[in-house]
Amino acid sequence: MAVADGFGLRCAASSGEAVAILGLERPGLLLIDLDMPERAGLSFLRSIRQGPHRDIPCVAITATNDPMLAVSCDAPVFFKPSLDGIEAAVSHLFWPDRTSRP
Repeated sequence: MAVADGFGLRCAASSGEAVAILGLERPGLLLIDLDMPERAGLSFLRSIRQGPHRDIPCVAITATNDPMLAVSCDAPVFFKPSLDGIEAAVSHLFWPDRTSRP
């Protein structure tokens, strides 16, 4: 696990690996690539939302240029490569009454 500024980061190369990690530890935030290999990221996100980890905040990223994807996702969606606004969205997930991180 990489740690910077007091925050740890664990990466998973596939949804299977992510599920294994979730069985061992509980993250404070999931950043899900909807274009992940093995299992569609949207399917993975939906399984998270229906399981015991449903209360973990999630942010989705994708290279797919489909605005309807954002409507069908139960998470803020950002489009690669720019990811404009992702910092504000993550801040809003944790501090909804503030405009930026404390």
